[in-house]
Amino acid sequence: MQLALFMVMVTFKLLSCEEQSASSPDIFGEMKDLPPGCKDNLKKQIKDNCEGNPYQPELVEFRGCQFTCEYKNDYIFTKLTSRRITNLKDGTPCGHSKGMT
Repeated sequence: MQLALFMVMVTFKLLSCEEQSASSPDIFGEMKDLPPGCKDNLKKQIKDNCEGNPYQPELVEFRGCQFTCEYKNDYIFTKLTSRRITNLKDGTPCGHSKGMT
């Protein structure tokens, strides 16, 4: 009986330990000081590289001249994390033009 109770407790513990989704970084709030053309270009690059990609659909990090898109899938027996780091192009806060439009 104790073994059965232990197994039930372990099962519920595993089911209750689902990973909480981390909120996306608020980079759009940080972009308020950028020129409109630069802001639109940055949003387009993020949309094309994160939201437009079924394998890394979520923006998880924005740091200087690069952003990271990620996908996490956590099944009982298999954990999968897929990440892609994208360097920003010209016409954004990085590159030769540094946001000048």
